Amino acid sequence: MKSNEEIKMKMENLSIPDVKSDATKEVLKITLLNSRKSAHLGILLLLLPFLFFFGNVAKYNLGIDLGFISIFLSWIISLDTVPVVNWLIRFILLGGPVLAILFNLFAIMHMYTNRQTHEFIITLKLKWVNISIILLCGLILLLFFTYLVVENVNHP
Repeated sequence: MKSNEEIKMKMENLSIPDVKSDATKEVLKITLLNSRKSAHLGILLLLLPFLFFFGNVAKYNLGIDLGFISIFLSWIISLDTVPVVNWLIRFILLGGPVLAILFNLFAIMHMYTNRQTHEFIITLKLKWVNISIILLCGLILLLFFTYLVVENVNHP
């Protein structure tokens, strides 16, 4: 076993590591959007598709007539006859969740390239509200596209 004097001598003779200042620089991570504002906007963009999906499931699959949701679905069906409004409703129902995903991703994601190591680095902030909105939007989009595929499988 080494004595305290030997250890002390080795510790005094250790060289100080040379750290390059470029490698230790802090990276300023600025996101494109505010996470709280994008969460609020994501909820607004998700509200109409969620009501539409929930209303259709409640009315046609479960046989439950929910007053205001039935009125909402009837209003959407009545607007379906005007071509411009029909496309606008489709854009809101499918584009709303896509926009909500993008806004919330921009609020929690930071990307940069490290030119010295030739790396593209993506970091995510753990903002659970934004992440849950992204997942909910993805679920709504998955359900809509699954419905479109299943509905049109037997049609030429």
